[in-house]
Amino acid sequence: MRVNFALKTHGKGVAMPDKVLVDTSVWVDFFRKKDSTISIKLREYLKLNQVCYAGPITIELYQGAKTQHEIEVFNQLFDTITYLDITRKHYHHAGLVSQKAAREGRIFSTVDVILAVLAHDEQLSLFTLDSHFQDISRYCPLSLITP
Repeated sequence: MRVNFALKTHGKGVAMPDKVLVDTSVWVDFFRKKDSTISIKLREYLKLNQVCYAGPITIELYQGAKTQHEIEVFNQLFDTITYLDITRKHYHHAGLVSQKAAREGRIFSTVDVILAVLAHDEQLSLFTLDSHFQDISRYCPLSLITP
């Protein structure tokens, strides 16, 4: 099965094409299915030095590690890709996005809202397999890379 990847802009604005925030869902696929279309696309981004990550992604990946070897692989990975700091500005913006969504009866994972805001504010594409980011994009415009 062939999957076409596309930059899908949800909301206004287009992300800068040179950096991609990679969600945990993509990393899980990458490490579990070496030859999947997701893994192949992520390897392309890695070769071009376009991949970014943030603290919550680090936590989620370490949390899922089953062996010391997997932890060492994550350590090597994190040493080679761009780390993004989440600032007070990002947290405030995430709070406002969450508040707006909650007023409409929509509750999203705090981590997902923070990652969405980080991608939005830093003009990054967000590479994810999680469809709920499309829902979040109603409250925080995102450029999503999805299969």
